[in-house]
Amino acid sequence: MSTIITGRDLTLTIGNDSYDAQATSATLTNTPTTETYQTLDGKAYKTIDNQWAFEVEMLADWGAASSLCEELWTAMDTSPNAPVNVSLTATTGAVFTFQVLPVYPSVGGSAPDAQTITLSFVVVSEVTETF
Repeated sequence: MSTIITGRDLTLTIGNDSYDAQATSATLTNTPTTETYQTLDGKAYKTIDNQWAFEVEMLADWGAASSLCEELWTAMDTSPNAPVNVSLTATTGAVFTFQVLPVYPSVGGSAPDAQTITLSFVVVSEVTETF
């Protein structure tokens, strides 16, 4: 029988302020860099680096008190190289923590739909997991 995970939580921390975003989707993905060596016994593989990416889709919160969209925009204007702390929790209790660089959120959307944004972050730290 398969286990289906339906619950999760996302918190982004910029400075000392935490944002529990109106996320509709959050995906952490790894693309490892693996070297291949041809030896006398055949191919040997060694992973030498991990490149993580973090994608978030959320309902836009422009103009709201404690707006994540506005905070990300300000972070890009004032300190684009200062990492943002992320904690991603699955309903099973598994917690993944890491840091990303801020990005400018998109503005606008189709009428009459709710405004949504997609954020594509580069992960700049190791991903730490607690199972």
